[in-house]
Amino acid sequence: MNTDLLEKKWGSVVRLKKQVMELEKMNKQLKEETVCAKCEALNEMGANMGLGKGQGDGLPREPEKYTLQGHRGKITKLVIHPFYSIVASASEDATVRLWDYESGEQERTLKSHTGNVNYLAFNPNGK
Repeated sequence: MNTDLLEKKWGSVVRLKKQVMELEKMNKQLKEETVCAKCEALNEMGANMGLGKGQGDGLPREPEKYTLQGHRGKITKLVIHPFYSIVASASEDATVRLWDYESGEQERTLKSHTGNVNYLAFNPNGK
């Protein structure tokens, strides 16, 4: 009687171990699919931003309200002010340009940089 109980317990352990292995395999596959999906989404996002070829995400888009023209080099960073209707753009042409968000007009060009401008930010408190 004791032997039968022991065999049943070991049979249960073996079945559970198989289930664990199957679940681990499925988990690994799902992680790989997630990583692939993230890569595809990033590639598509880059393509939509003009960084490469892509087909888009299929979401409807409003037409562009304005095209900000004026930089002679590639734009490296674009920041929208948290409170005012100002957009700042940094470029490889060593300039930062400030734009009016509502009208699309350029307000000012900051030319004191000697090389590429790769980063810019507004102060979080709005100043």
